Amino acid sequence: MAVNLGIVRELVESASLAGVLTRSDTRPVCSLYDLPMDWRIEYEERAAILEYDGGLSRENADMQALEEILERMKNTD
Repeated sequence: MAVNLGIVRELVESASLAGVLTRSDTRPVCSLYDLPMDWRIEYEERAAILEYDGGLSRENADMQALEEILERMKNTD
């Protein structure tokens, strides 16, 4: 599966989960499957830790994990 770098770049430049996953017309911009596999694995692991150890709801854990991963992706450029 090829990674659409334009979509990944849009993910990295986004400031919040809402901006990443939806536009004003509520059509999905992308999915987590558009992340490169190594970053997706990091995201899923972080979300699980936040949910299990951090006591967050799954939705909140997913949102926080994605924000953290996107920030890390920005800082690796």
